[in-house]
Amino acid sequence: MNLVNRKQKEEILNSLVPNKVILLLGPRRVGKTILLRQIISELKDEVLLLNGEDFSTAELLERRTVENYKSILGKHSILFIDEAQKIPNIGDILKLIVDEIKGIRILVSGSSAFDINKITGE
Repeated sequence: MNLVNRKQKEEILNSLVPNKVILLLGPRRVGKTILLRQIISELKDEVLLLNGEDFSTAELLERRTVENYKSILGKHSILFIDEAQKIPNIGDILKLIVDEIKGIRILVSGSSAFDINKITGE
């Protein structure tokens, strides 16, 4: 199991580039959140971790303006959203952030039932 996690972590870390969204998808209870936290512990940059199951996260992201997102991110250069499928209009939100906030790196996790088209817009 550790070897698989190392490979997964390495692949995610290498894919975490500016102005792209990385999707971490899988069934419930397989360790996506644990993997996110392991990745965060290895990063040197400021990371903002939000939880889509927390209603305050949806409320925070609901006001879809660049200024709102810049304010939320502050000094953070990396945004992680766990359980992103729970946030209404998450695809549109992420598209605006990626298109307008230069240098932001984003990783979102969700269940395998997550509609990839909604999050990527592609």
